[in-house]
Amino acid sequence: MANALIACRSVTYAQRAVRLLERHGLRASMRKLPADLPETGCGHAVRVKHEKLAQAIQLMKDDGFPVKTHFCEDENGEVLLCP
Repeated sequence: MANALIACRSVTYAQRAVRLLERHGLRASMRKLPADLPETGCGHAVRVKHEKLAQAIQLMKDDGFPVKTHFCEDENGEVLLCP
């Protein structure tokens, strides 16, 4: 998997999370999630490289972000449940 997507509660949380991760040296961006995915909150997610997922989640939790669900994004941009 190329990227991981961390579902956020709101657009504001997603924006704040991107800034937080970038301050800690992780490349991050926002992405709208497909509407048919379960537990997507507001439908926005933070995109990071899959190998940085654990670090991103830990940084977000340490800063008080409610992190529940994450997904994988393949090379074609298709969003899937992570194995």
